[in-house]
This record gives sequence, structure tokens and C-alpha cells, in this order.
Amino acid sequence: MLPGPEAASRNPAYAAYPSRYQEGWPVPVGLLRFLPSFPDTSPFTYFTDRQTFKTGFDALSFYDQLTHLDSFLLNPARSPDEVVFRIRADRLEITDGQGNPLLPSFGLGAAKPGPTALYPDPLFWIPFWSEGDLYFRFGPFLGVEGIQVSPSPELARALAGGSLDACKQTPSPCALSATAKASSGLALALGWATALPELPGVGQLYVGLRGEGFYGLGYGEVNAEARPVFDQDGNPTGVDYRVGGFYSIAYAPEGSGLFPGRGYGLRGDAGVVLDLGQATLGLGVQNLLSLVTWEGYEFTLDQNGNMAQTPAKRQGNLVEPSVFLNGAYYFKDFPLVVGADATFGSVAPSFHLGAEYALGPALLRAGVGYEGGFRFGVGAGVELGGLGLDLALTRHEAPLVGGDVYGIAMAVRF
Repeated sequence: MLPGPEAASRNPAYAAYPSRYQEGWPVPVGLLRFLPSFPDTSPFTYFTDRQTFKTGFDALSFYDQLTHLDSFLLNPARSPDEVVFRIRADRLEITDGQGNPLLPSFGLGAAKPGPTALYPDPLFWIPFWSEGDLYFRFGPFLGVEGIQVSPSPELARALAGGSLDACKQTPSPCALSATAKASSGLALALGWATALPELPGVGQLYVGLRGEGFYGLGYGEVNAEARPVFDQDGNPTGVDYRVGGFYSIAYAPEGSGLFPGRGYGLRGDAGVVLDLGQATLGLGVQNLLSLVTWEGYEFTLDQNGNMAQTPAKRQGNLVEPSVFLNGAYYFKDFPLVVGADATFGSVAPSFHLGAEYALGPALLRAGVGYEGGFRFGVGAGVELGGLGLDLALTRHEAPLVGGDVYGIAMAVRF
């Protein structure tokens, strides 16, 4: 993410930083995959055609697309038909039903279980009021807060070739766990950002503070666990699955079997930006202090898909900071911009590096990064009158099952 107003969601100081780089506003084309025409990723078929939902909906495909709303995924990740534990030369392996290896570790977004005030970036912001360096705005958000797949310590040792004896207990402590969290709602932001007096011989410094609150329309957390079952001779005979979680929705359609709840939260963000002329550096910290509450229902699913529900409340931690670093270098005598960013803290670490080259009226772009796995993208931008259009082909690693997932991304510049 290049320095500029487009990065203000991660660093409030960028709200005062003049737009310098030609970065477009992402279009959430991934929302198209939630239409009923795509039963593998559309959750709405649960309400329109329950049978189609049971046979066609793929939870991993849905979460993969929800995590990449700025791309229309051409081949979203597919859930394994089953999880199989195999013993190979006194080493444990985890595969799907066809023998393809599964990835026992994966992390994206909020790393800890439970809700957080680090909800997804709003799909768009609507300015409501501004005066001087102060502003107030609001916008809807929808997306994944985090996905985490991890083995228990006993399973990690067995996968690395250690002793299998610890796994052959009942129940086995060698468990593969997965947690996925998603939320939607309306975000409100009251912020202040300004340029400080220029530092002689250094550059221009910008600072920003922001308080954000949200009213939740929906929150869902799904926890799944798979552990091997052994016979008396120590051979794996099957897998024990457990699925549960928590949900809170503002409105529950009649006959859906769900019940309404509510969610709300507040958080504080701060940031600084240093403009050095040809280079720009930024540091933003989100969630310095936070308060988040979701009131809803915990649920468990049995082997037949029947759901048991009990009222519950989930709350986040007071301090869960997420740090965002980014920067860019602009070559004056060469139409090239190089940028990089990194995120760490209470979220899974991520890093991106990219370059943009101006070729007449066209902009050529390429980038690589790590965000839950290796990813890359190539694209181009053109000017059409007063409108700029950017298109890109993206690639990321499929969670849990591995493999390449490709998508088409779009952005506009005014």
C-alpha cells in the first residue's frame, strides 16, 4: 500500500498527506461471488434454497473470497472432502481424501481467537463533516477478521518426525485446529490530521489521531478441530471432528433457526508520516486501546449437521495494537515508483513489495508479498479522460489445502 490518502485507514496521518502517487481505490468485485449464481461462495442460498446450500456451498471457498473482496477469484480454495491422518515410516502426515498434503499452519489477519476492534476496512467512506484538521465520516464494512490454522504441540512434533506415542491416546492430543472470523457493520470515524512545521534539513512531518466506533450487523466465528482415532494396535482408524463457534446477527430471518444479537465497539489509532522529498515513510498503530462486545449465541454442530445453541457474550482485549509500516521512493529522472509495507503485532505478519513504471499514458505494475502465504500480482492502468482504470491478475496461496488461487482485481482513479 503506497503512501497517500488511500492508506489513511491504516495510518490516520495520511488523511492530511497530499495524494502523490497514482494509486486507485479498489473496487470490491469479489462481492459478485456472493450472488446466488455462485452457489459455492454465496451464503444467501441458505435462505433461498436450503438444499442447494447443503450440497453446493463450500465454507473454505466462501472464506477465501471474503478475505479477498478486492479480487474476483477464478478458482477459490476448495475444502478437503476429508482430513486423513497417515503414518509414513513412523512419521505422521495429514492429507485430504485424495492423498494431497494439507498445510498444518496458516495465519491471516487477527491472530488470536475472539472478537477484535480491528474489523475489516470499510468498503468505502462517506464524508459527513469536516472543519480544518478535523473530520467525521462513516462507511459499511464486511470481511474476514482473521483465519488461523495450527497444529497442537504434540501434532507438530509428530509431523516433524518425532514420536507418535503421545498421539495414540484417547482422545488423541494431536489435533489440527482452525478458526475463522468474519464481521460486518457500520463504522464511524472522528479524526484529526495535520502537517507540522517543516523540519529543516529533514522534511515535512504529518501526524494524525483517530477514534473509530462501529455498530455491528453480524459477527461469526467458526472453530473446527480434527484429531486421529487409533485402534488397539496403534493404527489410525479414522478422524474425530468437532465444529462449533459463535454468531451474532442484528436480524434473524424467520424460519432460519437463528436468533438476533448485537455488537458494538470503539478503538483508538495514531500515526506519523515523514515526507523526505523523493521518499516517504509512514508509521501507523491501530487499536492502541479498544472496547468491543458481541452478544449472540454459541453453537455446536453434531455429525448430522444439527445445531445446538446457547446465549453468550464475546468481548475483546483492551490493548491489541497492530503496527503498519510503509514507504515509497520516487525516481525523479526515471518514471518509476517502488513501495513496500509491513504489518505485525496482534495480527499475523504480512509484507508487500511492489513497483510502478509509467509508460506514456499507461502504468505497469508488479508486486510480491507474504500474507498467509506467498502472493504476487501484475497489472496495468490507463487514463480514460478524467477517469483512471487499473486491472490486475493476482495470485495467492490457498489456505489449508495449498495451491494457487488466481483472481481479477480492479481499481479506479478520479
